[in-house]
Amino acid sequence: MNPILLAASALLASALTACSPSDSGKDPAAPASAPPPVAVRTAIAAPSAIDEVLSFTGELQSLRTVEVASKLSGRLEKLYATIGGRKVPLLEGTTVTNGQRLGTLDTGELEAQVSLAGAQVQSAEVTLAEKERERRRIDALFAEDVATEQARDAAATAHESAKAALAQAQAQLQLARVNHENAFIVSPMDGVVARRYVDPGSMLSASTPIVKIVEMTPLKLVLAVPDRLISAVRAGQTAVTVALDAVPGRTFACTVSRVWPTVDAATRTATAEVRLDNERTENGDWLLRPGMYATASLTLVSRKDVLTVPASAVTRVFERKVLFVVDADGTAHARDVAIGIRSGDRVEILSGLAAGEEYVVTGQNKLTDGVPVARVGTHGAEDAADAASEPEPEAAAP
Repeated sequence: MNPILLAASALLASALTACSPSDSGKDPAAPASAPPPVAVRTAIAAPSAIDEVLSFTGELQSLRTVEVASKLSGRLEKLYATIGGRKVPLLEGTTVTNGQRLGTLDTGELEAQVSLAGAQVQSAEVTLAEKERERRRIDALFAEDVATEQARDAAATAHESAKAALAQAQAQLQLARVNHENAFIVSPMDGVVARRYVDPGSMLSASTPIVKIVEMTPLKLVLAVPDRLISAVRAGQTAVTVALDAVPGRTFACTVSRVWPTVDAATRTATAEVRLDNERTENGDWLLRPGMYATASLTLVSRKDVLTVPASAVTRVFERKVLFVVDADGTAHARDVAIGIRSGDRVEILSGLAAGEEYVVTGQNKLTDGVPVARVGTHGAEDAADAASEPEPEAAAP
């Protein structure tokens, strides 16, 4: 055979041998390789405490607010407060006490009415004395058969009329004195002047507001609680923590003082009141004031020694709530759990998890049941929330 043809045949056979599938392909009967582990962060379940807390907002209000009004018509002569034995102008912020005189109307005409009513009483007393003497005289004459029965009856009638006239005059005097007393403006309660509506010299009619007085301690915070939760709110028992933007860095521990007996049909909420004891600052001003914006956190349920996990660790699959638990071999298993109360970013686990078990905090969205995991961090129960807030771990190297 031609040497050239022999050489070409040898090269072709060598090339076919190099490209044979038996050298580069995989055996179809060989088992499939295991999936690579998924990078996750985990935590160890341990008992802890959890509180179910609801937050509400509102404004501080005074327990008592009274608008002091004039009972009479007339000119407002003075508005003042007596402090330390001296009279000072009655202004917003002035502290007043129950029964303290705050001002007066012009009393000139009222004093004249009192004097007139007093004179009428004196006149009626003189008339009554005269009619009484006349009646005794006629009775004596009638007993001697000198006066007629008609004269006796007339004397008795005149005497009784004089008595009635005296009573009427005395009532007029009492009314004049009451009107005179009503000319003086008196505080009906302890408190602080929140607003002054009129100035001295103004003409007032009956019921014209003069000043508004508010009670400064205690103050109340009114909360609208949904009707489905009102059964958990108990007067004198439900703990409340109040924070105010006007008093940064400080909270006030209180309890619910009163729960109203009815539910608002429009909003389906019931009203709960929280009372806060007020205090004065170093410069003598009140620390809390009506109208301040406040946030109240109500502790509805408190539980201790229960298992809690970050809420983000629980995955919802239709009606199921799933938590991935990691076994000793590093394999994740999907486990159904029942959750209880929630507080912030943590939830209570009622069943499906035992103390000491390891569960997945982050990375569970890449898991399926039975998948191996690669731990990039394992936290205790107290650090699980921090782990849940960390970014998703990078995929594990194959």
